[in-house]
Parts: sequence; C-alpha cells; structure tokens
Amino acid sequence: MTLQEALKYDNLLKHNLMEKAATLNLSEETASQIMDQHVLVIPDDARSGMIFLGNESASYKLGNVRLNLKNAVVAGLELFAAISIPDTFWNYLQLLISAAFFIQKSTKQEVEKEEAYILYFLHQQDCYKVGIKENDFEHRFEMWCQGRQLEYPGKMNCEKAIKHLYKNKMIDIEAEMIYLKEQVIGHVTS
Repeated sequence: MTLQEALKYDNLLKHNLMEKAATLNLSEETASQIMDQHVLVIPDDARSGMIFLGNESASYKLGNVRLNLKNAVVAGLELFAAISIPDTFWNYLQLLISAAFFIQKSTKQEVEKEEAYILYFLHQQDCYKVGIKENDFEHRFEMWCQGRQLEYPGKMNCEKAIKHLYKNKMIDIEAEMIYLKEQVIGHVTS
C-alpha cells in the first residue's frame, strides 16, 4: 500500500464508519473520532501481512491498518459514563465491531489453489530471508508436488501464479531470487 493508497483507504473507512454511525443513531463526529484516535493506516512495511492456508486460503494485509481496540473501548466507556445512556455505549461498541469487520473484509485477498501450493512450498523452503533462485524454482516445485502427490499446475500456470503473487505483494523477486514477504500460517492438502 503506497502513501496515496493509504490515504484513499483511510477516507473510505472513515466514510463507511460515518454511514454506520448514522444507522446506529450516533453522530458522524463519533465515527470521525474513532478513525482519528484509534485507527492507523500506514504504507507497506517489509512483511505487511499474513497468508492463511486451508480450505479458503487468503492473504490479509493487516500490517497496513491498525485498530487500537483497547483504547477505543476505554473511550466508549468514558462516553457512557459521561452521558449515562446505555444504548449509546452498545451502539458505540457496534460501530467499533463494524470497523473491525470492514478492515478485515477490505484487507482480504483470495489465494487460488495453485498459488496456495506455491506459497506453502516457499514457506517450507524457508524463503523469507534466504529465497530461492527463479531458475531453480520450477523444477524444485514440480518435484515437491510429485513427492506430495499434488497435481503440478504446469509451467504456464506457475508463471501466471508467480506474477499474481508478486503483483499482490505476497512474494518479492530481487536479483533473480524469490522471497516470501508475508508470514504463511496453515497448510494445504490435495
């Protein structure tokens, strides 16, 4: 996420929270305060997310958005104590939960089956710092698939998957070496 993308996302999240605040009978100012005081949207760092492998493999770029839920709940309790209207606290809490769900939903990127296999292979090869040579990747990946009785997707599909993973910043390619940029959690099965 570039600086411009981070600013655009910050505005989108603020707009969605303001709409949700209106449906919960809270002021737009409340939503704006949550965004300004408890949500931080930042550009990419070196390893900006996590990839969860399994039945519904996906990458979450959670490193770009941070919601300080503890401080936000404390602020909600202070609001409740100040105005003593029980519904206001619960509406505020619903708004916080909506923010968390919106952040989760908007930072999720689906991972295709072939891409999940490649990510799991790279994870098992510990390609976070060491990497793997591009010209060795195809052969070693094919052998890995055969050893696990997985269907090898073929050279064209592998190249397409690598390009997609690179475009979505799940892997990096530097000096003809492939590196994992995100922490892989879970595993794949045939």
